Amino acid sequence: MILAFTGDPFLARRSARRALHDRGVAPSEVVELGEGLLPDQIEAAVHQTGLFGATVLLLDFDTAFEGQAGVAPRAAAMKALASVPEDALVIVVDAKATAARQKAWRTLGTLEHRPTPRYAALRGWIAKEAEAHGVRTRGAVPDVLADLFGEDLPALAAEIEKLAVLDEVLDETRVRELVNRPASRDAFDLIDAVTAGNEATAVRTARLLLDAGEAAPRILGALGWQFSLVARAVALRERDGDVAKAVAAKALGAAPYAAGKAMEIARRLDERALREVFDILLEVELAVKTGRREPGWAIEAGALELAGGFARRQPA
Repeated sequence: MILAFTGDPFLARRSARRALHDRGVAPSEVVELGEGLLPDQIEAAVHQTGLFGATVLLLDFDTAFEGQAGVAPRAAAMKALASVPEDALVIVVDAKATAARQKAWRTLGTLEHRPTPRYAALRGWIAKEAEAHGVRTRGAVPDVLADLFGEDLPALAAEIEKLAVLDEVLDETRVRELVNRPASRDAFDLIDAVTAGNEATAVRTARLLLDAGEAAPRILGALGWQFSLVARAVALRERDGDVAKAVAAKALGAAPYAAGKAMEIARRLDERALREVFDILLEVELAVKTGRREPGWAIEAGALELAGGFARRQPA
C-alpha cells in the first residue's frame, strides 16, 4: 500500500505522521529514507517482509533528490515503488509534487493533497486547529492569529498548542497579549511608508521588524502576501470602484482589517506600479535565498528601493 502526501510541506508531513499513528505504527518500526535515496534501497526495504514482518517505509521525496540533476533519479525511485508488495506500507511525502506527479501517485496508490490555506481558508484552518486542541475563544481570534503569523503554519500550530494549556476563554486582546510578537500585518506599516514614498520611514520600519526578531524571509513573505492582496484590491477598485470594507473583505477573501487597508493602499496604485513592486520583491527574494546579500540588509535595501520608486511617482 502506498500513501502519498502532497501540498503544503508542514501539512503534508504532519498528515504522513498521523497516517502512521492512526495505523498503530510506532516511530521505531519505520524505515525512513530521504537524502540520497536510491531505488535499490526501496526494493531492499519493501522486500524484508519475510524476515521482519510487514514493512513500513517513510520516503521523503522533498529531500531525496536535492542536488541531483534531471528527473531520472525520481522516476527510477517511483518505478521501484510500482512493485511494492500488498502487505508493505509505504508513506511518501512529496510536498512539491507537480500535477503530473500527483496523478502518478494516484496511479500507484492513494494521494492526499493538502494545499496551504490562504485568506478565508487560513482563518477556517486556524479555527479548526484551535477547536481540535480544545482552545475556547470568542470574537475574531482566528483573524488575530492570521494577522500575527500570516501563513506560517508551523508557528501557528505551535502557538495554538501553547494556548490550549490555558483554562480560559480567549478573546482578541488576550491573544495579542499572550502571543506578544510583532504582527505580520505590521508589514502594512512598511507598505504605507513605501507607497507614500517615505524612504527613511520604510527603512526604519524594516529595521524595527528585524530588530523585533522577525526573520527576513518572513517579512518578505508578509510583504508578498500583502501586496498580492493589494493587487487584487486594485483590480476590485477598477471593476467596482470604492466599496465598503465588508464588501471588500468578502470579495478579497480577507479579514476586514486587511481588506480595508488593502483598498486604502489600492487608491494610490496602478498596474504599472504593481509590476515594479513585484519585480523588486523578486530581486529581494533571490538575494535572500541565494545568499547574494545578508538577509536583513536585503530587506532594508528592498524597502529603500520600493519607497524610492514611489517617491519618484508622487505628485509635485
